[in-house]
Formats: sequence, C-alpha cells, structure tokens
Amino acid sequence: IIDTYIRKDIRDIGNIRSLDKFNKLVETISSQSGSLINVKELSNTCDLSAQTINEYLFLLEETYIITHVRPWSSNIRSELFKTPKIYMNDTGLMQLLWLKSLQKEVLGSVFETSVFTELTKKYGRKNIRYWRTKDKQEIDFILREGNEATSIEVKLNFARFKEKPFEIFEKRYHVKKKFFIALGGQRTRSIDTYPWEI
Repeated sequence: IIDTYIRKDIRDIGNIRSLDKFNKLVETISSQSGSLINVKELSNTCDLSAQTINEYLFLLEETYIITHVRPWSSNIRSELFKTPKIYMNDTGLMQLLWLKSLQKEVLGSVFETSVFTELTKKYGRKNIRYWRTKDKQEIDFILREGNEATSIEVKLNFARFKEKPFEIFEKRYHVKKKFFIALGGQRTRSIDTYPWEI
C-alpha cells in the first residue's frame, strides 16, 4: 500500500506537486493519530503552505487513509468550525509509516486508533465525535446513536482512568452511558470494558 498508493499512485490521483513533501506529511500525520490537527505546525514541518496541507488532508480522507473527527457540541455551527482530530484508518499502515516497523508492544496511540477503527466499522465515521474543554478536560469518543450518546475513554491500563471528564460531560449534556476501554490492569468499575466487548 505504501509503495503503490502513498509513493506512486497518489501523484496521479491528486496531482501532487512535491511527492517528497507529501510523503513527509503522511509520515507526520501517522505519528499524530488521535491528536488535534495543527495546520500551521504541519505547514512548518513539511514546508508546505496551509492551503496545500488542507488540500492534501482532504485527499487523504477521500481516499480513506485518514478520518477527521469533529468535536462534540450541542451547537452544529460551532461544531463545524472547532478544530478536528485526525486518525489513521489502518494501524498497520500507521506504524510502518511512523515507526518503520510493527511494534511488539501495543502503544497508546495505536490502541486508541484501533478502537476508533472498530467503532467506525460498527457505527460509521459521522457518528463519532470527541469532547474537549478549554481547560483540557477530554473524552476520546462521543458516540452518537440516534438521539442517544455514549462517552468512551481509551487508555492502555484501567488504572489510568480519570472520572472528572465523565462527571463534567454528564452534568453538561446529561449523557449517562459511558465506557472506559483498556487492555490491562484491574477492572474495578462497572464501566470498565475490554475492547472486544464493545
């Protein structure tokens, strides 16, 4: 996939002017899966204009390499303009581009990305949001199911779970359904969930 799509075919598909800079952008994005998009930072890192970065991000999403995740908001207008997160759609591709190999141990960002890909398979990309306040209280995923919502936090270990973001989100939006997804550690709460249980 890397050799045929990233390094060759994309040049024709998207009329890429500088393939080296495009490849650097894709490698940079792969190391930031699950992070807020910072176009200015990407522009400086890859020596591309902000407009070109946005064009390439659009191309990558339309060819299913990445997905933008919008912030949760009760106001549709503000939701459209707030900074999105970005996720790679394939954790194998993500690791090979970022780390040049598949890792023997599961990394936090890879685990979060893998949970994201499973959620999108089941519920669709448009039904997944994230939530973050100005003081950096954050929940990884807010899943829309009709008129209902579910908050989901992902960490490698159950011991790293923090209750405060859930409490604030529940109080603000009256969303009580929640899950904390992890691989290791002691399950001590009813909301503690293994990824295969979602």
